[in-house]
Amino acid sequence: MTSLAVAVGAHLLTRYRHTWRDSVFNSFLLPLCLLVGIGWSVGRHVGPGQALGAPYFSYVGTGLLAASVVQIGAAESAWAVFGGFEWSRIYHAMRLTPAQPAEILTGHLAAVVARATLGGVGFLLVIEAFGVGHRWTALGIVPLLPVFALSIAAPVMTFSATIRHAGMFDVLFRLGIVPMAMFSGIYFPLDVLPALPHALTQALPLVHAAGLSRMLLLGTGTAREAVVHLLCLATWTVIGTALARRAFDRRLAD
Repeated sequence: MTSLAVAVGAHLLTRYRHTWRDSVFNSFLLPLCLLVGIGWSVGRHVGPGQALGAPYFSYVGTGLLAASVVQIGAAESAWAVFGGFEWSRIYHAMRLTPAQPAEILTGHLAAVVARATLGGVGFLLVIEAFGVGHRWTALGIVPLLPVFALSIAAPVMTFSATIRHAGMFDVLFRLGIVPMAMFSGIYFPLDVLPALPHALTQALPLVHAAGLSRMLLLGTGTAREAVVHLLCLATWTVIGTALARRAFDRRLAD
């Protein structure tokens, strides 16, 4: 990452110091409410079972860890990016400096990843306080949190840099992000789905983020599954970043 990309990321993080209170509910309190409201209340009526491989509270908690990081990555890559092109036009101001579109994109991605990772670490501390997972293997999930964030942030940034009306985010979140959160195995094992929907869910990045989260925190899964999860997340990241770079180049072309 170049010095100009670092400067872009530092600028965005500096702005976040003044606005972080506005995002506390969606990024931290909402997952915590879901953990208690669903993981604890529903978990009292659900046994461990072979399909879960762990108490329901732990199953939901580890899934929500991945979901919180992915959702922060999606949200921070949506309106803020669109606003940089259409509202504040901060990207166009940055373009008047020596910063190139790729450096602006890289800096914003870095800021989003830092923001999502910080939220994920905070939520990890909470579920660890509840006794979810193994404390030492939990440390292994921290380096993967940026991968979770990148796998969704890059594709959403592509979308944000392409659209011309903010109303399109309603379509993205109602038909994409929210259904993904519901059908990525966060609250129930995907094996209960019919064959075709089950196969389709395997393309979702959150499915693989949740799978890695449970592997490290609960000790479930195999090495082969871990490789598949990482490859799928890497695919979303690489393709998403390439498309985002192309979209930024087009949008900021003079």
